[in-house]
Amino acid sequence: MRKFMLLVLAGLLIMPLAAGCGSKKTQYTGSTYEALKAAFLGDHVYFDFDRYNIRPDGAAIIQAKAAFMSQYPGVRAEIQGHCDERGTEVYNMALGDRRARATYNYITSLGVDGSRLTTVSYGKERPLDPAHSEAAWARNRRAQFVIMGE
Repeated sequence: MRKFMLLVLAGLLIMPLAAGCGSKKTQYTGSTYEALKAAFLGDHVYFDFDRYNIRPDGAAIIQAKAAFMSQYPGVRAEIQGHCDERGTEVYNMALGDRRARATYNYITSLGVDGSRLTTVSYGKERPLDPAHSEAAWARNRRAQFVIMGE
């Protein structure tokens, strides 16, 4: 997360300088954009068991994602809500939806236009970690961003 936030800040500082250099590149190309994009996609918002409230560590990640989306106004993203394997399919689909919506509400409160975002719940269908342990379950309880358009 710290790396992502540093990359976002570096990108915010470098982009105005690059714009003044007469470069023909668009704001969506180059190594700076690719590094920021990788960080945007790699950091997830994690949740406590059976909860969908945004924790302080998740708030910092969402703030960095909002900065990225502000810097690149053509980016559209999907927020995917995920759960661990415990609970019924129906319950986890609803919980995943609440996690995605909580993340959506937070990022739009930071000024990101909601029309650039969609939400979907995958419940327990797409675990990051297939193990059956507390550590795996903690990794699977997340909201994940996917870029849908640039």
